[in-house]
Amino acid sequence: MDERRVLIGLPDGRCQLVRAIALRSVRVNTGAELLRITLWGNSRSISLVVLPIISGLWLAIGVGIISALTPNYSHIDQFMSALGAVGAPLATWTNYAVFIPTEIWLLAFLARLNSCLPGSRTKRISILLLSAYAILLILAAFLPCDAGCDSRGSDENMTSTLVHIAHMAIAVTAYPLALIGLLILSLTAPPNSLLRRLAPPATIVGFCLFITIFLMPLTQGLFQRLLEAWIYFQFISLGLYAASILPQN
Repeated sequence: MDERRVLIGLPDGRCQLVRAIALRSVRVNTGAELLRITLWGNSRSISLVVLPIISGLWLAIGVGIISALTPNYSHIDQFMSALGAVGAPLATWTNYAVFIPTEIWLLAFLARLNSCLPGSRTKRISILLLSAYAILLILAAFLPCDAGCDSRGSDENMTSTLVHIAHMAIAVTAYPLALIGLLILSLTAPPNSLLRRLAPPATIVGFCLFITIFLMPLTQGLFQRLLEAWIYFQFISLGLYAASILPQN
């Protein structure tokens, strides 16, 4: 309603009072709207960093707790999947309470990352590769490896061995997909950005860790953990980069 029409017939003092109340109301509404926008923007930025951290910590803490409760388990020469292998004492907890939620957190991060980064065909391809990495590891949790999760497999039980082969094949496929997806997505950053400059050497380090798992089977567990940590470090770096450019989108 027009302010002049509202103030017709009111004394000067009351006119000033009504104007002050109306102005304050506008300021309060505008401030509330700005606060809402700021909080929404901050929550989006924070989630880009928090989600990959939660995913990594969920995996590390879960594996740490279950390994402590599993007799004769070694972080050096055994894969993490051995905790969820056939016959492992806490296999169900490992697969359904650790491995699967870890990848669900990661998929949530990738969905947020996809919505925040500028749209391009390259970005979509890289997000698909990274999503395939997470989905494959979820599938691997439903196909537990043989007891001990030896990379050479076993032939004691044909059905179990086929599942074991499928599990190992999934893992062998998933890690390169993650490294390639991270490389492609990092290369979409501006040429002068640190993320882009470090992407090629980071990928080389990742593939060296991946190959070392097979070259040094006595320390395969250690190098698998180093590879996972390296991949998560790059996820967090991508989240920080996306959060830094979010206000520009």
